[in-house]
Amino acid sequence: MQRQSQNKTTSWSGVTEWYDDYLKDEDNYQHKVILPNLLRLLNIKEKEVLLDLGCGQGFFIEKIFDKHMGVDIYGIDLSSKLLKIAEEKFSNNKNVFLKNADAAKLSHIKDESIDKVYSVLALQNMADVDSVIKEVKRVLKQNGKCLFIINHPSFRIPKESDWKFDSNINKQGRIVFNYMTDKKYVIDLNPGLKAMGEKTEETISFHHPLQYFSKIFNKQGLAISRIEEWISHKKSEEGGGRQKAEDDARKEIPMFMCLELVNIAK
Repeated sequence: MQRQSQNKTTSWSGVTEWYDDYLKDEDNYQHKVILPNLLRLLNIKEKEVLLDLGCGQGFFIEKIFDKHMGVDIYGIDLSSKLLKIAEEKFSNNKNVFLKNADAAKLSHIKDESIDKVYSVLALQNMADVDSVIKEVKRVLKQNGKCLFIINHPSFRIPKESDWKFDSNINKQGRIVFNYMTDKKYVIDLNPGLKAMGEKTEETISFHHPLQYFSKIFNKQGLAISRIEEWISHKKSEEGGGRQKAEDDARKEIPMFMCLELVNIAK
């Protein structure tokens, strides 16, 4: 997926095989939660031009073409290894244009040439959000739409949030230690390997409160037209004692947020 470049890389090249295998499991968040909602909100029309910021190996591009053959899609990603998979996948598709590029530097895309932009779980891993949104603003057509799907900034914060079960009331909730402060985190992409003493890969992720994003969107002339919060589809196994509490908590505490933006200002 697309990640902003810096001293410690935010590219996911180091876990290419793991991430590719993960997306083949049809019970993951991408299949069950994000994909159907993304397609619903994109509401794609024939002959539209789309931009996938952080296309990775082309999972969402492929799913879009399953339903919409008459569109053009630009895909950019900072991971050359993931992008190579996408290039092989779409080698015979003349409507897909892929480039190993930074989301803050879309110089290969013309001004006001894109109908819709979407980005799945990538914006939170970009260091220069202001420059990214400035570029999105530039390439979007007037009244063009952009969808950013991110880990929920209020409930799903790297190393600062977790599930907590209260045995006194037999309920599960979410505990949050940090929200308002902008923070940068080093994320171990495969903690299982590290636990076994093997070399692992690390990436950079960022946390920002919701107002951080809204201020940048407003600065660049993009209006928030919709906010949706998506819950997990997963269910706990029976017989665990906490099954009802865990399932109830999943219904009440969203794991993902979708920010829909519209380019309304010159």
